[in-house]
Amino acid sequence: MSELENLKSRQQELLDKIQEIGEQYEGIENKHNAQKIQELNKVQAQLMGNQNNLKQQLQSVQEKLKTINSEIDKLSSTAIDKILEAIKNQRWYFFKNKQHILMDKTTGILWANLDYFPYRKENNTTYTLNEAKSLVNNYNVDGIDNWQIPTLEVFKHMIYDKTFPFQQGNNWRIRGKDYWCCNVNNSSNNSVDLDDCNPCTCKGWLISCSYYLIQDSEYEKNVSEDNPLYTEKERLQFTLDLFRENEFLPIFDDAEITDLYKKIYFEKPRLLQALIEVETQLAQCEEVKTITANFDYKTLLNKYDIASIDKSIIKYYEAVQQWIDELMEYLADFEQQKENVIQDCNQISLQLSTTYKDDSNLTEAENELLKNRQYYFKDKLALGMDKVQANLLEIRQEADDIEYTINEIDDGSNVIYKLAQLEKKGRASFALIAENTAKIVNKALQKIDFFEHNRDFIVKAVEVWSKWNEDYKVFKTKQYEELKHICEEDDIEAEIWQKWYEDWQKLRFTIEEKLQPMIARGLKGDIEAKEEQETPIIMQAIYVLNDYKIAVDNFYLEERKNIYQQYVFQNCGDLQEKFEVEKELYARTMNLQKALQNIIFNCKKEADKIFILRWIDNLIDIQINEIIQFVADNNLEQISQEVLNEFAKLKQKNYYMYLADIKAYSQEQANREKAYNSLIFKMRKGLMKK
Repeated sequence: MSELENLKSRQQELLDKIQEIGEQYEGIENKHNAQKIQELNKVQAQLMGNQNNLKQQLQSVQEKLKTINSEIDKLSSTAIDKILEAIKNQRWYFFKNKQHILMDKTTGILWANLDYFPYRKENNTTYTLNEAKSLVNNYNVDGIDNWQIPTLEVFKHMIYDKTFPFQQGNNWRIRGKDYWCCNVNNSSNNSVDLDDCNPCTCKGWLISCSYYLIQDSEYEKNVSEDNPLYTEKERLQFTLDLFRENEFLPIFDDAEITDLYKKIYFEKPRLLQALIEVETQLAQCEEVKTITANFDYKTLLNKYDIASIDKSIIKYYEAVQQWIDELMEYLADFEQQKENVIQDCNQISLQLSTTYKDDSNLTEAENELLKNRQYYFKDKLALGMDKVQANLLEIRQEADDIEYTINEIDDGSNVIYKLAQLEKKGRASFALIAENTAKIVNKALQKIDFFEHNRDFIVKAVEVWSKWNEDYKVFKTKQYEELKHICEEDDIEAEIWQKWYEDWQKLRFTIEEKLQPMIARGLKGDIEAKEEQETPIIMQAIYVLNDYKIAVDNFYLEERKNIYQQYVFQNCGDLQEKFEVEKELYARTMNLQKALQNIIFNCKKEADKIFILRWIDNLIDIQINEIIQFVADNNLEQISQEVLNEFAKLKQKNYYMYLADIKAYSQEQANREKAYNSLIFKMRKGLMKK
């Protein structure tokens, strides 16, 4: 049987014993309680293990243990109630693990067990007070050394109801003896006569007491029957807690209760501790068999003697073979653990695996954009586990080749010379091989881990990527033909509508460039929102951009021709047409900005607000830039320099300064839109003066 199997067998054995205690003593009348206690015991063991192994989490673990222990106590009501009932009916306690003492429940005071304590001298005579003090001051048993001679009041309380275990003889005598040493305040008396419980001056027998358990506490007041603050059960619980906190094993009058107490408060904790140790070893054993997404290869490397390996070519190839085999085994374990995740991830990888082929309908820049976008997704999301395994096996094959070469040399002549030649050949150090292969493995595992934690976003992102790629190809083919058809129906010259398509294509390309940066931001984690919504902020922004793209497409297919036909025969019609087109496109850009406004102001962090503004910045200014460039290219002297200067100032409007106030931001948008339309009007008015 392997070490792992032995540990698992021992683990089950301990769990069975703990369960047996639970079934026999902890809520046997309630099967649900017994089952719940079993579950809590396992959690308790795990938490106690964490307490030992993770000191930085000590406080948290202790709180959890406290809660679980409290819940176990509640569920174990039958057993606890039996013990409390026994405590109620018994005043004096001897202890199996503290044989030299006994305790008075009513005060918490410990008394010397006279079966072990020298209550009389060796010659069977009594003590003087000084002799008694000397003996008591040096008395040390069961880890208790603060013993003292009892006061008269304490002595009377101890003996008065005659339940003291050593009470024997007439009246209140102890072991048939009448005179016992005690401290009497403000008196020359040094003992008590147990025939009448009055002080006297003669020598006496000796019994000592200790306040070890109750010093600096109010135990006696807490357990008093006259205490109105606590219920009877709560008062009895103080005594039980005193036993537990000091790890005392009390002997009850009922032997079954003693056995019950022993099993719950001594045997079960020891079993739990043993279980913790086994599970710790088990975890360590299984840790070697399990690899995480951020495994530390250096820990794995510790068992390799790197210096010795690099000095011996035989040890070298053997170490490389073993190292690769271990990595392959760990990869297999990880893949098994993450089987469902990898399956989903592989489906996405399949979409990204095809090599991008240039589309003849696209320009060089457009092909480059789509190619880079696919490469980005593939690099970030495709697992490539087969490639990882192939790379590892390739390295192992090189180690196998060294072994094969050595075997061939051994079978031939000139062995020493050939071995020397082989030894001189350059090869990477074993440490470098380990580090590099670990890097390859880690990269693959981190992709799986990343996919697992960002599955929903990645699936949506790939859907968007695929849809946008397809849409752009439709734009370059079907929509091109559609624009051509509607223009040719009205005999609009090719050079005119093709110029429209060039403008459309330029704007569409700018929109396409916006997709990847937003996806890249999303792969770093979603933007934190002030108010949580079903759709993450990243995807909201992409959907808004897609709406803008559709609005632009609809404009060119449904409205562009109408604007041309409206101005084609007017004075300066081509110029008026241009301004009207940019005005209409700007209206759609403003709709984009308004749609983004709520998204921006739902971002919790200022940095994320600024990111979205910068992301969309050049789209917001695109119509302003177009007008300024158009005026410059056409040398339109009839448009005043003052109007041009005001138009240029629109680009200088800084939205960033309004990010703290959504109303101010919205007002600035409205002002900018109003200013843009006003300046367009002034330009068109200037053209009419020509």
